[in-house]
Amino acid sequence: MSNKLRTILTSMLLVPMILTTNILPIAAEGFVDVEEGDKYYVSITYLKENGIINGYGDNTFRASEDINRAEALKIITLATELFTEGEIEEDGEIEEGEKRPFIDTPLSAWYTPYLEAAKEKEIINGYEDGSYKPEQTVKLVEALKIMQEAVEISDYPEITDDSTFADAGVGYWFSKYVAYSKEHTLTNISSSNEVFPEQELTRGYLAEIIYRFLKRESNFEFGKATFYGAAVQGNGTASGETFDMNLFTAAHKTLPFGTMVRATNLANGKYVDVKINDRGPYGYGRVIDLSSSAFEEIAWLGSGVIFIQVEVLEN
Repeated sequence: MSNKLRTILTSMLLVPMILTTNILPIAAEGFVDVEEGDKYYVSITYLKENGIINGYGDNTFRASEDINRAEALKIITLATELFTEGEIEEDGEIEEGEKRPFIDTPLSAWYTPYLEAAKEKEIINGYEDGSYKPEQTVKLVEALKIMQEAVEISDYPEITDDSTFADAGVGYWFSKYVAYSKEHTLTNISSSNEVFPEQELTRGYLAEIIYRFLKRESNFEFGKATFYGAAVQGNGTASGETFDMNLFTAAHKTLPFGTMVRATNLANGKYVDVKINDRGPYGYGRVIDLSSSAFEEIAWLGSGVIFIQVEVLEN
């Protein structure tokens, strides 16, 4: 892990608070409010274990709280290594006559040097009235734009109705950023093929997107998973094999038959290795269907649908 990443999310460190262990259970991975079963368990744990996040002074992460535009900018630009460690001085001296990058960003604010540097690199441009609204909660598409512009993406997919979502089609200012996010499964998708581009981000969801973005060049795919079992026991599969719910197999839309993949439950970190021998699933946001025995290795069958990470091991 690069030392440059070790300052990521330091804007999440606020005034220390008194820890009440009788209210918040102690989590094995360090944050007292992040446990197995939490929606962003794997992503937050990964960032924590790699020294990327530190949380609050009371050892909480507060994944459900909103994160503002200034905090998100700093986190993303450091995560993507747009700025090197120490390049931006939050407490640098203010020179007389120095101009603010935006009309609502005081020179004394900790975030102003980041905004100034990012504006200079044309990563951000603010609003038409010259403001940036640093304290306003960051929106999904704003975070996606900053993240992708910071690493100078050059291989954007063609923007069509098929390469984007029902609520983020062709012709929007953010269309290419959303299309790229779909190609790399960076965001969660509703069952109606919606990504909700204008949604305000929480700290947990931003951590999830950062985690996925850092993994985008690996053999990883993210989305939803479910299972099939007794109802189709003994039926044929697309590969020609007979389906056996007691074997660790799965259905995937495109991977060659015989491909071994590791399916990890993002809510608890448990994984199972399965062989692709069928086609599907076809619901929006779903990336794999597991046999019931494989699903039961990583989740309770009653949960029905889980968020999952799929990693190709071998063909």
